Amino acid sequence: MKTTRTDTRPAPARTDVAREAPKPQPRNELKPQARKLDEGASLFDAKARQQPRAEALGGPAMALQPSRVAPGSYPSVADVNAIADMKDPVARNVAITQGYHDLSNALGEMLGKENANWSTFATWASKQAGSSIRQEDLPKFLMDAIKTSGPVGQAISRVDDVMRKLGLPALPIGDMVAGAKEALDNVSKAIADGNQFVFREIGQEFARFVDTFKDDTHYDAAKVEKYLSQLPADKPLLKEAFGAYTQAMFEQDPNKKAELMLLANNKIGLHEQTQLQPYIEKALNTPIQDTFRKILNQSIDAGIQGLPFGAKQAAQLLDRTGLVDAAVNPLVDAMSGLFRRFSTEHMMKLAVPGGALKLGNDLPPPPEWAKDIFPPHLRTIDNPELKQVLSQLDKSQNSLEGTAAKDWSRLDQRMNYIIDLFRSRQADPHLYDPPFGRTGRYPVAPTQPRVS
Repeated sequence: MKTTRTDTRPAPARTDVAREAPKPQPRNELKPQARKLDEGASLFDAKARQQPRAEALGGPAMALQPSRVAPGSYPSVADVNAIADMKDPVARNVAITQGYHDLSNALGEMLGKENANWSTFATWASKQAGSSIRQEDLPKFLMDAIKTSGPVGQAISRVDDVMRKLGLPALPIGDMVAGAKEALDNVSKAIADGNQFVFREIGQEFARFVDTFKDDTHYDAAKVEKYLSQLPADKPLLKEAFGAYTQAMFEQDPNKKAELMLLANNKIGLHEQTQLQPYIEKALNTPIQDTFRKILNQSIDAGIQGLPFGAKQAAQLLDRTGLVDAAVNPLVDAMSGLFRRFSTEHMMKLAVPGGALKLGNDLPPPPEWAKDIFPPHLRTIDNPELKQVLSQLDKSQNSLEGTAAKDWSRLDQRMNYIIDLFRSRQADPHLYDPPFGRTGRYPVAPTQPRVS
């Protein structure tokens, strides 16, 4: 049976009582402890942590208060570009992840943290990308897999038999690991390049949004129109998304506000994933077999060249019979299969606070809403534009069954998963947690002096 939603959406507060002032609808009652500003304060400048405490989630009329986005608490457009220009992919990923977090916090101060924004989710996606970029688990994974995999062990034994016939020692395991390392370099580069591209493009738009509206206390249609007109004409989804954020900023109905936030998040998500398509295809379609075959053939050829003249001629003769290829090919296939399992495990996993989600499995319901699947203000959808987006991208509407992405190279499968991820987790306050703890710092200096 499909898990379906329960329609327990909070009713709006009554406004038809005579002489009674209109009351805003109650916000989503998640009731975590009040979040201190220093959790999401500037990691460019410690002075930003001297600001007053933020209100607890769900505080009334939060969006109508003057902005409390501390100066220097988020990367500027220039800072975003400086981070994207960093050459070291590992350090750059750390800076991108932290930059997304600070932009997420800045938007949260403006729009309210009862709803995650796209940059909130991007923080954790970027952190997960860092695991693939750093390649930290590859040697142990391969060594363990080689020892426990029957097909790999059998293929290695056949190659070792051929090596003895050639007068050579057994094939070094390190050569196989080197082949995997070269293949993973290609995967990691594609992931790092995609991480860099998206942050440069979307991160600077988030920075510009904060710069433009951080001190506003009311909706200014003319200002919004001027701001939106400056977004690139060939990126309509971004224009529509940031337009929805401007509406959400001063929306007092919590149901409408949550829907506007989800609409904006989904549109940026679709734009991002469309832009990432060539990077994902490149990472998943790395010529793994060619890489392994090249490394193994080089190792065997080097061994043959080092033999004494007579033994060298005999080994070369045996090589020309196809004996070596017949033994090497099954090993190449087995090692390629192992590597694909490893790279898929890395690519098809999403870090979340306290754990990770496997994208090849159906999205589990969040613990807070296990029975109802979605948070209260998103259990039913009224916004016509959001309804249309969900009907186009969500293959199992109002259910988490069938969300698993079996082929991550398919845009439709990625979006089917992401749409429900955004909707089911949008009210999770832990998404605003610092990805590297409170001691995180940018590994680059800000482009301008910070002021408090």
